[in-house]
Amino acid sequence: MHWPILVLCLLISISNASKPNILFIYLDDFGWRDTSYAGSDFYETPNIDALAENGMIFDNAYAASSNCAPSRASMLTGTYSPRHEIYNVGTKPRGNPKFRKGRTSKAGCSPVDSL
Repeated sequence: MHWPILVLCLLISISNASKPNILFIYLDDFGWRDTSYAGSDFYETPNIDALAENGMIFDNAYAASSNCAPSRASMLTGTYSPRHEIYNVGTKPRGNPKFRKGRTSKAGCSPVDSL
């Protein structure tokens, strides 16, 4: 009989708990030393510097690809390029389809062809 009251109290305490503020900045063609706090004397980034001073900095990362579209797709899907099959900025796969490895749909085309 006390379970509904216990569950209600638990839900109220969880909903009132403070949640972390997370800011994820994703930039194309921005090097790891292109901010003032990381040592750049060319770019002036006072707002990012203030965020870095008052928060956490993650300085050990890996880019999933050398250009923006596959790297963004990897970040959004949590998979690497061979799984999501986005290798370039355009939506069409490169190369002769006869020699392309990978999954095909029932229609005989890769998932990227349908984008």
